[in-house]
Amino acid sequence: MATSGIINGTDFGVYVGNTKVAHATSASITWSMSVRDATSKDSAGWSESLEGLMEWSVEGEALFALNASFGYVDLKALAVTREVLVIRFTSETSGNEYHTGNAFLTDLSADAGVEESMSMSFSFTGTGPLDLPTLT
Repeated sequence: MATSGIINGTDFGVYVGNTKVAHATSASITWSMSVRDATSKDSAGWSESLEGLMEWSVEGEALFALNASFGYVDLKALAVTREVLVIRFTSETSGNEYHTGNAFLTDLSADAGVEESMSMSFSFTGTGPLDLPTLT
């Protein structure tokens, strides 16, 4: 089985503008499309659908550090402003495609378990298209 072209997930990060979220432990991107009903009396008892709205989101987890170069404190400050942010999901490897688009920070949480490293979770919900340019 050929394994060339497989990207190491450690190389991928979530960026707000040009700044990478610090101490990330995981990240994911989701794209989905809803469908709209097109069933009629001519559908012979079968449900029929047409394309509908598309949406995307980026989620991640990171270690919580108050002195992080870009972490919980910075994300919380952005959440309060309710601004549209430019989000990138990328490996920063020249020649690779990456995902980018405008989004709102919609969820931010911190978790502190007994004798565990404190962590945080964040979610961005896209507004508008998700682009897939190539990093040069």
